Amino acid sequence: LSSGTAAIQMALKCCNVKRGDSVFCQSLTFSATANPIIYQNANPVFIDSDEKTWNMCPILLEQAFKKYKKQNKLPKAVILVHLYGLSADIDPILELCNHYNVPLIEDAAESLGATYKGKHTGTFGKLGVLSFNGNKTITSGGGGMIISKNQELLEKAKKKNIIYSI
Repeated sequence: LSSGTAAIQMALKCCNVKRGDSVFCQSLTFSATANPIIYQNANPVFIDSDEKTWNMCPILLEQAFKKYKKQNKLPKAVILVHLYGLSADIDPILELCNHYNVPLIEDAAESLGATYKGKHTGTFGKLGVLSFNGNKTITSGGGGMIISKNQELLEKAKKKNIIYSI
C-alpha cells in the first residue's frame, strides 16, 4: 500500500469498521494510528500505556472492554502499536480480544524484527501492519504492508484496494 497509515485503514476496512463504530487504540502513539479510525468515520477510544512496555496496558484494556460490554457497544477492532522496537505484552491483550471476539490489528511499523516469546510482532493478531516510511527500520522511502495468516482477509484487502500490485 502507499503507507502504513493506508495499511491500517485497509485493515479496518477488512474488519468491517464503519461509521459510528468504536476502535480501541493506545494513547501513546503517532497520529497515524488514530487517523485511519477517523477516516472510517469511527470513534477512537484511547487506552493508556503499560509502564513496563510503553505499549497498551492489558489491565486498562480489560477495563475498557468491560465498560463497553455493559453498554452493549463492543469495539469493532483493537489496534495495538508496538513502539520504539518494544513488543507489547501480547498474551493478555490477545486473550482479551479473543474472549470478546474482537479482531486485533497489530501496528508493527516501529518494531520490525522485534519478537515476543520468539515470535515476530505483527503476526499475533488477525492482521499486522508494517510501514516503510523513511524513519522506519526498513525503508523504501515510503509504502506500507498488511500481513496475515488469514488468506480470506488478505483477499478481501486486495479487493478493497483500488491499487493492485503487478
